[in-house]
Amino acid sequence: MGAPERDRLAFQLRDEAAADAAAVSVIPRRRLRAGDGMILAVALVILAAVMVMGAFALVAAERIDIAARERWSRLVTDALQRRASFLERDLSSFAHWDESVLRTAYFLDEEWVDQNFGKWLYNTQRHDRSYIVLESGPAYASVDGVAMDLSSAPYDADAIAPLVAGVAAAFRDQLLALKTLQDGEPRGRDNPPVFRAGYMRVEGRPALVGAISIMPDYGRVVSPSRVPPVAVTVLFLERRFLSDLVGELHMVAPRVSDEPPEPGRQGVGIPFQDRQARPAWLTWEPQNPGRELLSALLPALIGTAALLLAVAAIVLWYARRATKELTESEELASRLAYTDPLCGLANRTMLMRTLGERLRRVDRYNRLALMFLDLDGFKDINDTLGHHVGDLLLAEIGQRLGRLPFKGVLASRFGGDEFVILISIDKDTEIAEAGEIILDTIRQPVRVGGQTLVVNGSIGCTVAPDHGLDAIELIRLADIAVYRAKAEGRGNAQIFAPSMEREVMRRRDLEIQLRRALAGGELTIYYQPQFAVDGEVVVGFEALVRWLDPTRGIVSPGEFIPIAEQTGLITELDMWVLRNACAQARDWGGVKLAVNLSPVDFRRRDLDQQVKQILEETGFPADRLEIEITENLLFGNQPEAFASLAALRRMGIRVALDDFGSGYSSLGYIRRFRVDTIKIDRAFTQNIGQSDDAAAIIDCVVRLARALAITVTAEGVETREQLRYLQSVGCHHVQGYLLAGPVPVTSINRYLERVVPASTSPARTRVVL
Repeated sequence: MGAPERDRLAFQLRDEAAADAAAVSVIPRRRLRAGDGMILAVALVILAAVMVMGAFALVAAERIDIAARERWSRLVTDALQRRASFLERDLSSFAHWDESVLRTAYFLDEEWVDQNFGKWLYNTQRHDRSYIVLESGPAYASVDGVAMDLSSAPYDADAIAPLVAGVAAAFRDQLLALKTLQDGEPRGRDNPPVFRAGYMRVEGRPALVGAISIMPDYGRVVSPSRVPPVAVTVLFLERRFLSDLVGELHMVAPRVSDEPPEPGRQGVGIPFQDRQARPAWLTWEPQNPGRELLSALLPALIGTAALLLAVAAIVLWYARRATKELTESEELASRLAYTDPLCGLANRTMLMRTLGERLRRVDRYNRLALMFLDLDGFKDINDTLGHHVGDLLLAEIGQRLGRLPFKGVLASRFGGDEFVILISIDKDTEIAEAGEIILDTIRQPVRVGGQTLVVNGSIGCTVAPDHGLDAIELIRLADIAVYRAKAEGRGNAQIFAPSMEREVMRRRDLEIQLRRALAGGELTIYYQPQFAVDGEVVVGFEALVRWLDPTRGIVSPGEFIPIAEQTGLITELDMWVLRNACAQARDWGGVKLAVNLSPVDFRRRDLDQQVKQILEETGFPADRLEIEITENLLFGNQPEAFASLAALRRMGIRVALDDFGSGYSSLGYIRRFRVDTIKIDRAFTQNIGQSDDAAAIIDCVVRLARALAITVTAEGVETREQLRYLQSVGCHHVQGYLLAGPVPVTSINRYLERVVPASTSPARTRVVL
């Protein structure tokens, strides 16, 4: 029996067993109880009494609060009117004065007006704007107590001009009336100033504006027959204005708003009179004596209701005690049969049953998408933080998947860190949208065990009936699509295509052939020279594995290295390369040897012992060996990896950080571990002269490395321009096809002739941090 047939039979057996267990455990819940009718009647009476008590209390409290709000509205309205009268008092002391008439009406003494009007109003009453307006227009302006040139001073003519015009019109009417009552020109005491005030928007801000005609007081100065100057002041309704209201009325949280308070909110307000049909509202949080009274009575009401409910609860408890344990056992049996106890989602049994039922109803108009979700890097979390943290993370992921907003969705835990989600779809575009939503849902940070974790996932998708109607086959094909999603860089969703299955078979064949090649001697090592920045002196060699397949020729490392990492062959492969490279390079003088190790190698606790044993077997000096690691190893932050790296450094082995800048580059990792060499990724080197940011990044990396006493090697040097720039910024070493490509060991002698003697070679100079 093949693997697919065994899986199919296992699924069927589990499904049937779970169905039998559920059928046995489910007991009919319809039982007649003699006292059910009476219990229901008593419960309804008690509930009605509690509701009546609560409704009465709420209505009474609301009426008291409404009366309190109306009283507060009257108080605030009176306060606003008083503010306008205070404004008249402030202005009259200046406007009803012979000296003011002389200094404004006949000639404008700006310095005198500034001292006795603008600065005086600001310093004593904090008026924000002050103006002297003549018939021809504004003649003086003061902003926050500072006189300003009229060309630059803010003057909202649309708001202020109507008020000034009103003062002028009232003055004319008053003057005409006095002339008809007495002979001659009226004197100051007979013709008092005309005052007008109002709430309006000035410069777009709610404000209290007052305007008064400047008139003599004792008549020593004859009032001009023409319209007198008008003194205007503006007081914005902001912090100080509101603070005065708080001090006078003890209002709570007053503020000026463009919108009235919304019904039902905790706040009341009154509108200002606005001359421009743009009302502003003064709102505040009112006192609610009704609610305070309700809060005082609430304990008594709650106590009464609790007493009634306690009586009802006792009656119900006696009536329901006989069936409680049976109901709980029914619910437990149902949960165990169909629910995953860790995540709270449907388990595999429920998934297969639901999937089978829904597959019988699908057609080309009613399609079903099966999303197979596999969490990325979950094994590392279990290994580094423990299974307890992993379980908590799975529980959180399960809760999120249970809240997915899709039509006809069923989220289930398939096993381990794998989940299957069923979604009804109408269009193909919904598949990609659903996959993105699922991935975005799970990649949100999770706070678990005192740590913040971010986990990503890969999704493989199949669609019924497009990919078939067999449940087991749909899951198998979706699992294949998951592997394609992981190969595409993880964190994405892939829909199954027949080419994916062929790719899986090809990768499986490649894995078998790689095992044979590793055992049969089909692998060889090429060496790429590393040069000093002058491009002439060889300072070391990087060992690169090559696969010479008898039938296909050279197989690219980018093709078989990922397979080796996924299958666990990478450690055996890396140790083979290290052993053979050390044996071949032992007699190359003082030149260094760079060997790449995979992050998978550092999961072994005995890595340092294996390296030490290889050095002893080959007789290769530890201080000539440089281990190249990638940034992904440091990003994982595994304690085992850091321990192995520290042990290798204690042996005298140098450590190089390969492909720097292409991954999770972090100064924190460099400071924590202290690498000996930084290798700038070839992507930055090849962009020299193509983009300014690449050159700037390289310059910064070199400066940083020099400050930390770290050697810098630039990879991928392919042009003279790139080499000259690297020389100019002070890079230490370079490698690339401009200087030399990887060569077999038989061609290494011509490069050994360009090695600096051991006493002066840079490779022999060790940087101690």
